[in-house]
Amino acid sequence: MNKKELLDLFPELLEYKKPPYQPLCVPLYHPWQYGQWKLEPIKSSLGRGYFTPFQPIIKNYCLRKGKTVWMSSTPMELESLSHHALAAKGHTVIMGLGMGLLLYNVLLNSKVKKVTVIDNDPDIVELFFQITDPTSWTGWNKVSIIQSDAYSWIPSDSVDYLSVDIWSVLGEDKSLRSDGQKIQHNVKAKQVALWGQELDFITFLSEQDYRLPCTLSQYHEYIEAIGIPLIEADNPRYPEYCLQAAQIVMNY
Repeated sequence: MNKKELLDLFPELLEYKKPPYQPLCVPLYHPWQYGQWKLEPIKSSLGRGYFTPFQPIIKNYCLRKGKTVWMSSTPMELESLSHHALAAKGHTVIMGLGMGLLLYNVLLNSKVKKVTVIDNDPDIVELFFQITDPTSWTGWNKVSIIQSDAYSWIPSDSVDYLSVDIWSVLGEDKSLRSDGQKIQHNVKAKQVALWGQELDFITFLSEQDYRLPCTLSQYHEYIEAIGIPLIEADNPRYPEYCLQAAQIVMNY
């Protein structure tokens, strides 16, 4: 289902509100290139959020592999991963290293005892240590980085929380559900967050021919349908936040 079809189905999408979660903090970065990967500054005065519209930005770095953008420090990235960091706890697994934005913020969460980062590209790991100084980060002694494929990695001990961000495009990758299911089948985390799950929830509602307002019970139905214990299952405001994100992304 394309953006226009979703907007036609949900004409009452909520108007702009402030972001419901505190955006991610950004560590110090500097430009660097390694192999096909490159971190470079972007000269831009405006950037759209995930829960908010365009807004002024001061610093923005963009991570590319060749011509493909994989991550940035734009408001969209900082907002769309914000609740992923807040939900982290115990043994946290992060699928996809990127710039380390989520990792930096997960380490600031006092509920986190251990962090395992999974990435299949050794070059991005090398770049990561060149663009910032992660060994100076709070809680760095909790971190293990493992080179492995996200779809085949199996943990050696139990996982309390799993965050998956292995896609280059937010909300346009049709494999979010199937990828999440494959990964969770092996990891068996007690709780999971998928980057862009808010948009997929709205797509699920359209597939079920639901109309607004969407409810927490419908979100529970979505969780049961895909078989993944997603975050925010106890937050009655969360369906509203999903609509907020859908409005911003679909109107971009």
